[in-house]
Amino acid sequence: MADLLTSTDEVRSPDGPIGRLLGASCKAFALLSGLTLVAMALMSLASIAGRTFFATAIIGDYELVEIASGIAVSLALPYTQWVRGHVIVDFFTAKVSTKTALTLDAIAAALLAIVAFVFTWRIALGMHELVGGWDASLMLNIPTWWGYVPMVPSFALLGLVAVYTCIEDIKGIQS
Repeated sequence: MADLLTSTDEVRSPDGPIGRLLGASCKAFALLSGLTLVAMALMSLASIAGRTFFATAIIGDYELVEIASGIAVSLALPYTQWVRGHVIVDFFTAKVSTKTALTLDAIAAALLAIVAFVFTWRIALGMHELVGGWDASLMLNIPTWWGYVPMVPSFALLGLVAVYTCIEDIKGIQS
Protein backbone atom coordinates (compact mmCIF):
# COMPACT_ATOMS: atom_id res chain seq x y z
CA MET A 1 0.00 0.00 0.00
CA ALA A 2 2.88 2.39 0.70
CA ASP A 3 3.99 2.16 -2.91
CA LEU A 4 0.49 3.18 -4.02
CA LEU A 5 0.54 6.20 -1.73
CA THR A 6 3.80 7.50 -3.17
CA SER A 7 3.88 6.08 -6.70
CA THR A 8 2.76 8.17 -9.65
CA ASP A 9 2.90 5.28 -12.11
CA GLU A 10 -0.01 3.28 -10.74
CA VAL A 11 -2.29 6.12 -9.67
CA ARG A 12 -3.55 8.40 -12.38
CA SER A 13 -3.11 12.13 -12.00
CA PRO A 14 -6.44 13.72 -11.28
CA ASP A 15 -7.66 16.54 -13.44
CA GLY A 16 -8.67 19.78 -11.80
CA PRO A 17 -9.04 20.84 -8.21
CA ILE A 18 -11.89 18.41 -7.45
CA GLY A 19 -9.83 15.43 -8.56
CA ARG A 20 -6.80 16.60 -6.58
CA LEU A 21 -8.94 17.18 -3.47
CA LEU A 22 -10.56 13.75 -3.77
CA GLY A 23 -7.17 12.09 -4.34
CA ALA A 24 -5.62 13.82 -1.33
CA SER A 25 -8.64 12.96 0.83
CA CYS A 26 -8.46 9.31 -0.22
CA LYS A 27 -4.76 9.17 0.64
CA ALA A 28 -5.41 10.76 4.05
CA PHE A 29 -8.19 8.27 4.81
CA ALA A 30 -5.97 5.38 3.68
CA LEU A 31 -3.19 6.63 5.94
CA LEU A 32 -5.60 6.76 8.88
CA SER A 33 -6.72 3.23 8.00
CA GLY A 34 -3.14 2.00 8.05
CA LEU A 35 -2.43 3.73 11.36
CA THR A 36 -5.57 2.16 12.81
CA LEU A 37 -4.44 -1.28 11.68
CA VAL A 38 -0.94 -0.76 13.14
CA ALA A 39 -2.41 0.41 16.45
CA MET A 40 -4.73 -2.59 16.46
CA ALA A 41 -1.85 -4.99 15.76
CA LEU A 42 0.33 -3.44 18.50
CA MET A 43 -2.53 -3.62 20.99
CA SER A 44 -3.19 -7.26 20.09
CA LEU A 45 0.51 -8.04 20.44
CA ALA A 46 0.63 -6.35 23.85
CA SER A 47 -2.47 -8.23 24.97
CA ILE A 48 -1.13 -11.60 23.80
CA ALA A 49 2.27 -10.93 25.38
CA GLY A 50 0.55 -9.89 28.60
CA ARG A 51 -1.54 -13.05 28.61
CA THR A 52 1.50 -15.21 27.90
CA PHE A 53 4.10 -13.68 30.18
CA PHE A 54 2.17 -11.86 32.90
CA ALA A 55 -1.14 -13.78 33.08
CA THR A 56 -3.07 -10.62 32.30
CA ALA A 57 -4.45 -9.18 29.08
CA ILE A 58 -5.64 -5.80 27.94
CA ILE A 59 -9.22 -5.57 29.13
CA GLY A 60 -11.62 -5.22 26.23
CA ASP A 61 -9.04 -6.02 23.56
CA TYR A 62 -11.64 -7.93 21.54
CA GLU A 63 -14.00 -4.97 21.66
CA LEU A 64 -11.28 -2.60 20.52
CA VAL A 65 -10.26 -4.89 17.65
CA GLU A 66 -13.90 -5.20 16.60
CA ILE A 67 -14.44 -1.44 16.50
CA ALA A 68 -11.06 -0.66 14.94
CA SER A 69 -11.53 -3.29 12.21
CA GLY A 70 -14.76 -1.72 11.00
CA ILE A 71 -13.20 1.72 11.09
CA ALA A 72 -10.05 0.63 9.23
CA VAL A 73 -11.99 -1.11 6.47
CA SER A 74 -14.32 1.83 5.92
CA LEU A 75 -11.40 4.29 5.85
CA ALA A 76 -9.63 2.22 3.18
CA LEU A 77 -12.57 1.89 0.78
CA PRO A 78 -12.36 5.36 -0.87
CA TYR A 79 -8.68 4.92 -1.73
CA THR A 80 -9.34 1.44 -3.06
CA GLN A 81 -11.89 2.90 -5.48
CA TRP A 82 -9.55 5.79 -6.31
CA VAL A 83 -6.80 3.44 -7.49
CA ARG A 84 -9.38 1.02 -8.86
CA GLY A 85 -8.09 -1.66 -6.56
CA HIS A 86 -11.38 -3.45 -5.94
CA VAL A 87 -11.37 -7.10 -6.87
CA ILE A 88 -12.87 -7.53 -10.32
CA VAL A 89 -13.70 -10.61 -12.30
CA ASP A 90 -12.41 -9.89 -15.78
CA PHE A 91 -13.25 -13.32 -17.16
CA PHE A 92 -16.12 -11.86 -19.18
CA THR A 93 -14.37 -8.62 -20.11
CA ALA A 94 -10.90 -9.87 -20.99
CA LYS A 95 -11.56 -9.78 -24.73
CA VAL A 96 -13.96 -6.85 -25.01
CA SER A 97 -13.08 -3.49 -26.54
CA THR A 98 -11.79 -0.63 -24.41
CA LYS A 99 -15.09 1.24 -24.84
CA THR A 100 -17.07 -1.75 -23.62
CA ALA A 101 -14.78 -2.20 -20.62
CA LEU A 102 -15.05 1.51 -19.78
CA THR A 103 -18.83 1.32 -20.12
CA LEU A 104 -18.99 -1.58 -17.69
CA ASP A 105 -16.59 0.23 -15.33
CA ALA A 106 -18.77 3.37 -15.48
CA ILE A 107 -21.89 1.34 -14.69
CA ALA A 108 -20.13 -0.38 -11.78
CA ALA A 109 -18.88 2.96 -10.44
CA ALA A 110 -22.37 4.46 -10.69
CA LEU A 111 -23.85 1.50 -8.81
CA LEU A 112 -21.11 1.76 -6.19
CA ALA A 113 -21.88 5.47 -5.77
CA ILE A 114 -25.55 4.73 -5.18
CA VAL A 115 -24.75 2.01 -2.66
CA ALA A 116 -22.15 4.17 -0.88
CA PHE A 117 -24.56 7.09 -0.54
CA VAL A 118 -27.33 4.80 0.75
CA PHE A 119 -24.86 3.34 3.28
CA THR A 120 -23.81 6.87 4.29
CA TRP A 121 -27.43 7.81 4.89
CA ARG A 122 -28.27 4.63 6.79
CA ILE A 123 -25.12 4.65 8.92
CA ALA A 124 -25.67 8.32 9.80
CA LEU A 125 -29.29 7.60 10.68
CA GLY A 126 -28.30 4.58 12.79
CA MET A 127 -25.59 6.59 14.53
CA HIS A 128 -28.05 9.40 15.28
CA GLU A 129 -30.44 6.90 16.87
CA LEU A 130 -27.64 5.34 18.94
CA VAL A 131 -26.33 8.67 20.26
CA GLY A 132 -29.32 9.14 22.53
CA GLY A 133 -29.37 5.53 23.70
CA TRP A 134 -27.34 3.63 26.21
CA ASP A 135 -25.95 0.99 23.85
CA ALA A 136 -22.29 0.38 24.70
CA SER A 137 -19.63 -2.30 24.61
CA LEU A 138 -19.69 -4.82 27.44
CA MET A 139 -16.20 -4.58 28.95
CA LEU A 140 -15.13 -1.00 28.28
CA ASN A 141 -18.56 0.61 28.09
CA ILE A 142 -17.61 2.38 24.85
CA PRO A 143 -20.72 3.91 23.27
CA THR A 144 -21.57 1.92 20.14
CA TRP A 145 -22.05 5.05 18.04
CA TRP A 146 -18.37 6.01 18.39
CA GLY A 147 -17.47 3.32 15.85
CA TYR A 148 -19.95 4.82 13.38
CA VAL A 149 -18.42 8.32 13.42
CA PRO A 150 -15.54 7.68 10.95
CA MET A 151 -17.73 5.46 8.78
CA VAL A 152 -20.09 8.25 7.73
CA PRO A 153 -17.43 10.43 6.05
CA SER A 154 -15.69 7.32 4.70
CA PHE A 155 -18.76 6.11 2.83
CA ALA A 156 -19.59 9.66 1.72
CA LEU A 157 -16.09 9.99 0.27
CA LEU A 158 -16.43 6.56 -1.33
CA GLY A 159 -19.61 7.75 -3.03
CA LEU A 160 -17.94 10.94 -4.27
CA VAL A 161 -14.95 9.02 -5.59
CA ALA A 162 -17.23 6.53 -7.33
CA VAL A 163 -19.07 9.42 -9.02
CA TYR A 164 -15.73 10.92 -10.05
CA THR A 165 -14.44 7.62 -11.48
CA CYS A 166 -17.75 7.11 -13.29
CA ILE A 167 -17.39 10.54 -14.93
CA GLU A 168 -13.78 9.77 -15.84
CA ASP A 169 -14.86 6.50 -17.44
CA ILE A 170 -17.58 8.27 -19.41
CA LYS A 171 -14.98 10.79 -20.62
CA GLY A 172 -12.83 7.85 -21.68
CA ILE A 173 -15.72 6.37 -23.64
CA GLN A 174 -16.32 9.66 -25.44
CA SER A 175 -12.71 10.15 -26.45
